[in-house]
Formats: sequence, C-alpha cells, structure tokens
Amino acid sequence: MAEEVGQDIKEYIRILKEEQDLIEKKEKMLESTEQLSEEEPSVIQTMESPDEKETHNLEESAMQDTEEVIAQEDSVILKPTKDIAQDLFEKTEKVLRKYSLAYISQNIENSQLMLLLLEKTASVLPFNTDFEIRGNIEHNISSFRELINSVQENYKKQNEKTLLEGFLTELDKNLRRYTRPQIEKDPERAQYDYNVLIEKKKSLPQGNPTYEMVVTKRLEEFENRILSVIKVHKAKEEYELLEKRIGEFLKHSGSKDFETLYHEYRAIVETYNSIKDNLEKSTLTSLKNNLYLCKEKMDKLKNESKREIRKQYDTEEKKKKDEYFGIRVFWKEYLNDLRLFTENVNTASPPQYFLLYEKYSSLLNTFYSLVRNDMISKEESQQATQILEYVEHKLDTLRINI
Repeated sequence: MAEEVGQDIKEYIRILKEEQDLIEKKEKMLESTEQLSEEEPSVIQTMESPDEKETHNLEESAMQDTEEVIAQEDSVILKPTKDIAQDLFEKTEKVLRKYSLAYISQNIENSQLMLLLLEKTASVLPFNTDFEIRGNIEHNISSFRELINSVQENYKKQNEKTLLEGFLTELDKNLRRYTRPQIEKDPERAQYDYNVLIEKKKSLPQGNPTYEMVVTKRLEEFENRILSVIKVHKAKEEYELLEKRIGEFLKHSGSKDFETLYHEYRAIVETYNSIKDNLEKSTLTSLKNNLYLCKEKMDKLKNESKREIRKQYDTEEKKKKDEYFGIRVFWKEYLNDLRLFTENVNTASPPQYFLLYEKYSSLLNTFYSLVRNDMISKEESQQATQILEYVEHKLDTLRINI
C-alpha cells in the first residue's frame, strides 16, 4: 500500500515538473525575442522597475516553494507515516505564513498549483495518520483555499465592475449622441441602438444595486427620448387626418341628422384630446379654431333639432287629444244606444229574438273595441258590462219562449 501511494505521488510530481519546465521554456523564448528586438540596449533599459523586480521576486519565490514541495515529496515517500504527516503539516504552516492576499493576487496560478499539490499530498496520506495532525493539515489547507477563493472573488468583482463601467460608458455615449433633434433625423437607427443596449444589459452581471439603478434610469431616459419623438410624429399624422375629418364634418353637416353628427363630433373631440399634448402651439391654435366652428355648427343643429322635436311632440299631443275627445264622444253615444236597446229588449216578444240578438252582437263587438283603449275607465267599463249581461239574460228568456 505504501509503495502504491509513493508511486502516485511521484507520478503526479513528475507531471507538475514537466508543466513548469514548459512554462519556463516559453518565458525564456519570450525574453530572447525581446532582447533581439532591442538594437541599442542601455544600462537604464536593462534595469528593472521596483514593481517589476518585486513581481519577479514573488514569482521566483513561488516557484522555489513548489520545487521545495516537490523535493520534499521525493524524500517523504521513504519516511515513516508520522514523518510524512509532520512534514506536510509544517509545509502548510509555512505556506500560510508566506502566502498573503497580496502575494496570492500577484501569483494566482502558482498559488493554485501549490494548493493542488498540498491537496493531492493530503489525499494520499496513509489511513493510520495521527488524527490531530490530519485535522491540522486539513484546517491549514482549508484556510489556504479560502485565501485563494477570496482573491478569485475579488478578481470576479473587479471584472464585473469593469463590465458594468464599460456598459455605462457605452450607454452615456449613446445618450450624448442621440439628442431629440438627432433622433428625429433617424428614429429607426436610435431604436436599433437602444434595442442593442437592452440585449447587452441581459448579459450583465447581477447583484450590484447601485450600478443596476443607474443603468435602469439612463435606459429609461433613452427610451423616453425615443418615445417622445415617436409620439410627436404620430401626433402630426393624426393631426392631418383630423383636419380632413373636420373639413368633411363642416361640409356635410347640413345633410345629416343631429344624432349622427353628434357621434362624429364626439369622435373628433376624443382624437383631439389624445394628441393635443404632442402638438406645436401654432398647430394646436389652428385646430382649436376649427373645433370651435364644429361646436357652433353642433349648437345650431341642436337648437333646430329641439324645435323639430317640440313640433313633433305638439303634433302628437294634439292628435292624441283629438283622438281622446273623439272616443269620449263615441262612448257616450254607445251608452245611449245600449240603454235604448235595453228598453227595446224589455218590451220585445219572443218572435223578435233573432233581430234583437243580431243587434246585441254588434253592440258587444263595439264594446270590446272601445275598452281596449286606455281612454275608457274601469268604472265605465264595468257599468257597460252589467248592462250587457242584463240584456243577454233577457234575450235568453225570449229564446226559450219561442
């Protein structure tokens, strides 16, 4: 088991060495290319800046740390289990002391390589490793991992900030470019660029309320500019159509009834109210004058319509009144005829039955025609009904005695 573990570690370390050798060869080739491109090297050019020297020293230190771990791993394979775990623990302690956040941020790849090496080494520790030492090693590796994750998170936040600032820069550029006069010249292009920004916004990183609020407000400003221009264009088109409708209204107002003209006038007013806020002052004044002419025409037609309606009403009332008086006169005559007929029935003989019954049927039909009209009261109708029932009874008596 120990031999298999040792073979795994040696194979892993060999792969890491090959990768590091490849990186060093590429760096040396790059340095040689830069030296050939310099025609007149000077002492000043060969000197490294303090920042470059510090970065170079940090990289060399990280590489030395990796080489030390590789050398130690070659040697620990033959050591007892306790010595292997103790050496790994001491190495993790050394790493935590040396790999600060600043150091890791400048040597992130080497730091990740160091973490990977420590994790691999810890993963192949024998099962009989002391529990306390194993716990300390895992704790140190976890702390080292958190440091690297913290640096990576800072990198991520910085990248996200760069993306957001770049998007804001592009958005501000569009706002400076697309003023309202410029949008009026080419509204389709403005809408296209606005839609492009909307699509880019979907891919922006989330979770930064300040940037998101600024982006939303500026996009709304861009959108409002475009919409205001579109509304003005639309209002101008509707204004031209409205002018034509007003002209047709005034032209044909004398040939249409008031109700039809009233609905047309209401539609014209509703259209005017929907576009008046987007019209120029001079255009609005002209439109108001035309609407005033329409209103005058409507008032004139309204008065004429009222007179016509009053005339029709008076005619209908006169007709109803004449009809009422005619029916009342006819009803009085009918009651007189009914009373006279009753007297004749009282003095009639059985042979007169057939002649009297015919007269009775005529009076009964006339009664039904009259009572259908509301001009005969209920009391008058009941009075006539009683007389007709009496006459019917007398006629039945005559029929029996025939």
